[in-house]
Amino acid sequence: MTATKKCALLIAAGQIPEKIFKKLCTDEKYSIAIDGGYNSCINSGFIPDVVIGDFDSLDQSLINESVISIHQTSQEETDLFKAIKWTISKDIKDIEIIGVESGRSDHILGTYAALAELNQEEMLSINLRIHLNDFVVTYIPQNKNFEFNFENKTHLSLFCFSKSIVSLKGVEWELDQEKMDFSTRGIHNYSKKKKVEFFIHSGGPALFFIRR
Repeated sequence: MTATKKCALLIAAGQIPEKIFKKLCTDEKYSIAIDGGYNSCINSGFIPDVVIGDFDSLDQSLINESVISIHQTSQEETDLFKAIKWTISKDIKDIEIIGVESGRSDHILGTYAALAELNQEEMLSINLRIHLNDFVVTYIPQNKNFEFNFENKTHLSLFCFSKSIVSLKGVEWELDQEKMDFSTRGIHNYSKKKKVEFFIHSGGPALFFIRR
């Protein structure tokens, strides 16, 4: 497949609020179902461009003949990780993910573990967001300046996957090259200015949770 679209929507098998599904599933994006996420697409009357995974949650005979089917049998990575890596290999720079909120608890945690495994240098040119029912989660690698424009008092939370040095400006509780690791320190902050800036000086990556 030669990528001609600039954005991809990855659809996992978890519950997806209808309003989010309808808003994000557009013809301007490559739609990539992740294994059982194909069932979610079909149940919503939507046929994705691609389905990828080990197909342990999907009857392959049900896959529409117009859909590109990519069977990856490796058990060393999750299907989400495989889907992200495959999408990046097609030179797609904007990746959105839905359908990760319900199902088995270990799969939910595995979503964030998959993001922790991504190569930060490779991700410098990639914009990756997860759309949850109540938050949008942005993946932030080391050495990439991030600027967000928010309404005043937007609820924000920050999590670093490793021991990191970070700066965060434009919020109620700012950070100036301060130490953070995987902890609760970054929960429940608020934007104080329209522009919020974040930078990881060392360590990383981080996840920025932005309240809808």
